[in-house]
Amino acid sequence: MAHEINYNEKKGTHSFVTNNEKAWHNLGQVVDGAMTAAEAIELANLDYEVQKVKIHPALESGFGDAIPEKFATIRTDNNDYLGLVGSRYEIIQNKDAFSFFDSIVDNGEAIFETAGVLGKGERIFITAKLPEDMLVNGEKCEKYIILTNSHNGSSSIIAGFTSIRIVCNNTLQAAMSDLSNKVSIQHRIGAKDRLSEAYKVMNIASVYMNEVTEVFNRMSDTKLEDEKLKNFIERVMKPTYKEIDPEKEREQSTRFKNQVESIYEFAMTHPTQTTPAAFGSVWGGYNAISGYYNYIANYKSQEQKFNSQLFGNANTRIQKAFEESLAII
Repeated sequence: MAHEINYNEKKGTHSFVTNNEKAWHNLGQVVDGAMTAAEAIELANLDYEVQKVKIHPALESGFGDAIPEKFATIRTDNNDYLGLVGSRYEIIQNKDAFSFFDSIVDNGEAIFETAGVLGKGERIFITAKLPEDMLVNGEKCEKYIILTNSHNGSSSIIAGFTSIRIVCNNTLQAAMSDLSNKVSIQHRIGAKDRLSEAYKVMNIASVYMNEVTEVFNRMSDTKLEDEKLKNFIERVMKPTYKEIDPEKEREQSTRFKNQVESIYEFAMTHPTQTTPAAFGSVWGGYNAISGYYNYIANYKSQEQKFNSQLFGNANTRIQKAFEESLAII
């Protein structure tokens, strides 16, 4: 199952739901319009709970004493094992993850765009649309927040901003170098309370989004054409280290050149890049990096793509593109 989307055997459906657009690999449910929390939980099969259980080693004579300070996390609906955690680990149930969004909009409002379960249920994700859109030189950019949580101890609860251009659904990380746009909450005692207050840490307010909009408009107003665009792409995509092996170094050099050419061609020809706001501008160059990782880059699985865009190399490169953009404007 390369896509890593959970299949719920009891319900006979894949655990993914999306508004209007088809799900990854055409799996999951497609709905017409944003969802309420209750709808997203049901349609994405997020209506399961997780609990910690003690671990007893299996001995020839039976089960031994519980292993101290170690617990297994399991789903209570099917007893699937999810991971190994410590005694201080606090579970955030799927339904409680939605409480973060209640702090931003009125409870029950239909704002959720996508939600899903990966693996056996060890990771979930939710995206919600914020009430107001941004305008970048007349081009509408919808404002979204993504929240992801793990039930196996592999990561904290993470929430952060993304911007999706409605002409192409091209995901951007709205990463401000001097403002908090992402919050991480460890699974410790009080995590549930900290999650409900996390929006304050993220500065979700008109001031924050006004500054983001202002930066994006300045990026759109600043020209970045031809060789300057290619140089921008090279600076962002330049490898951070060199291979000692000459053959591997040559392969890396070839890969780097191919990436630059692919991104440049995307920037010059793709319909999302030839709009008045994007073409020949820093905004277009920034979007070209994001577009590469969303449309062109090869991933072994959708799980790898998801991880790369949120935590890994894609996220790092998009952040680098934003920093380079700020330096130019």
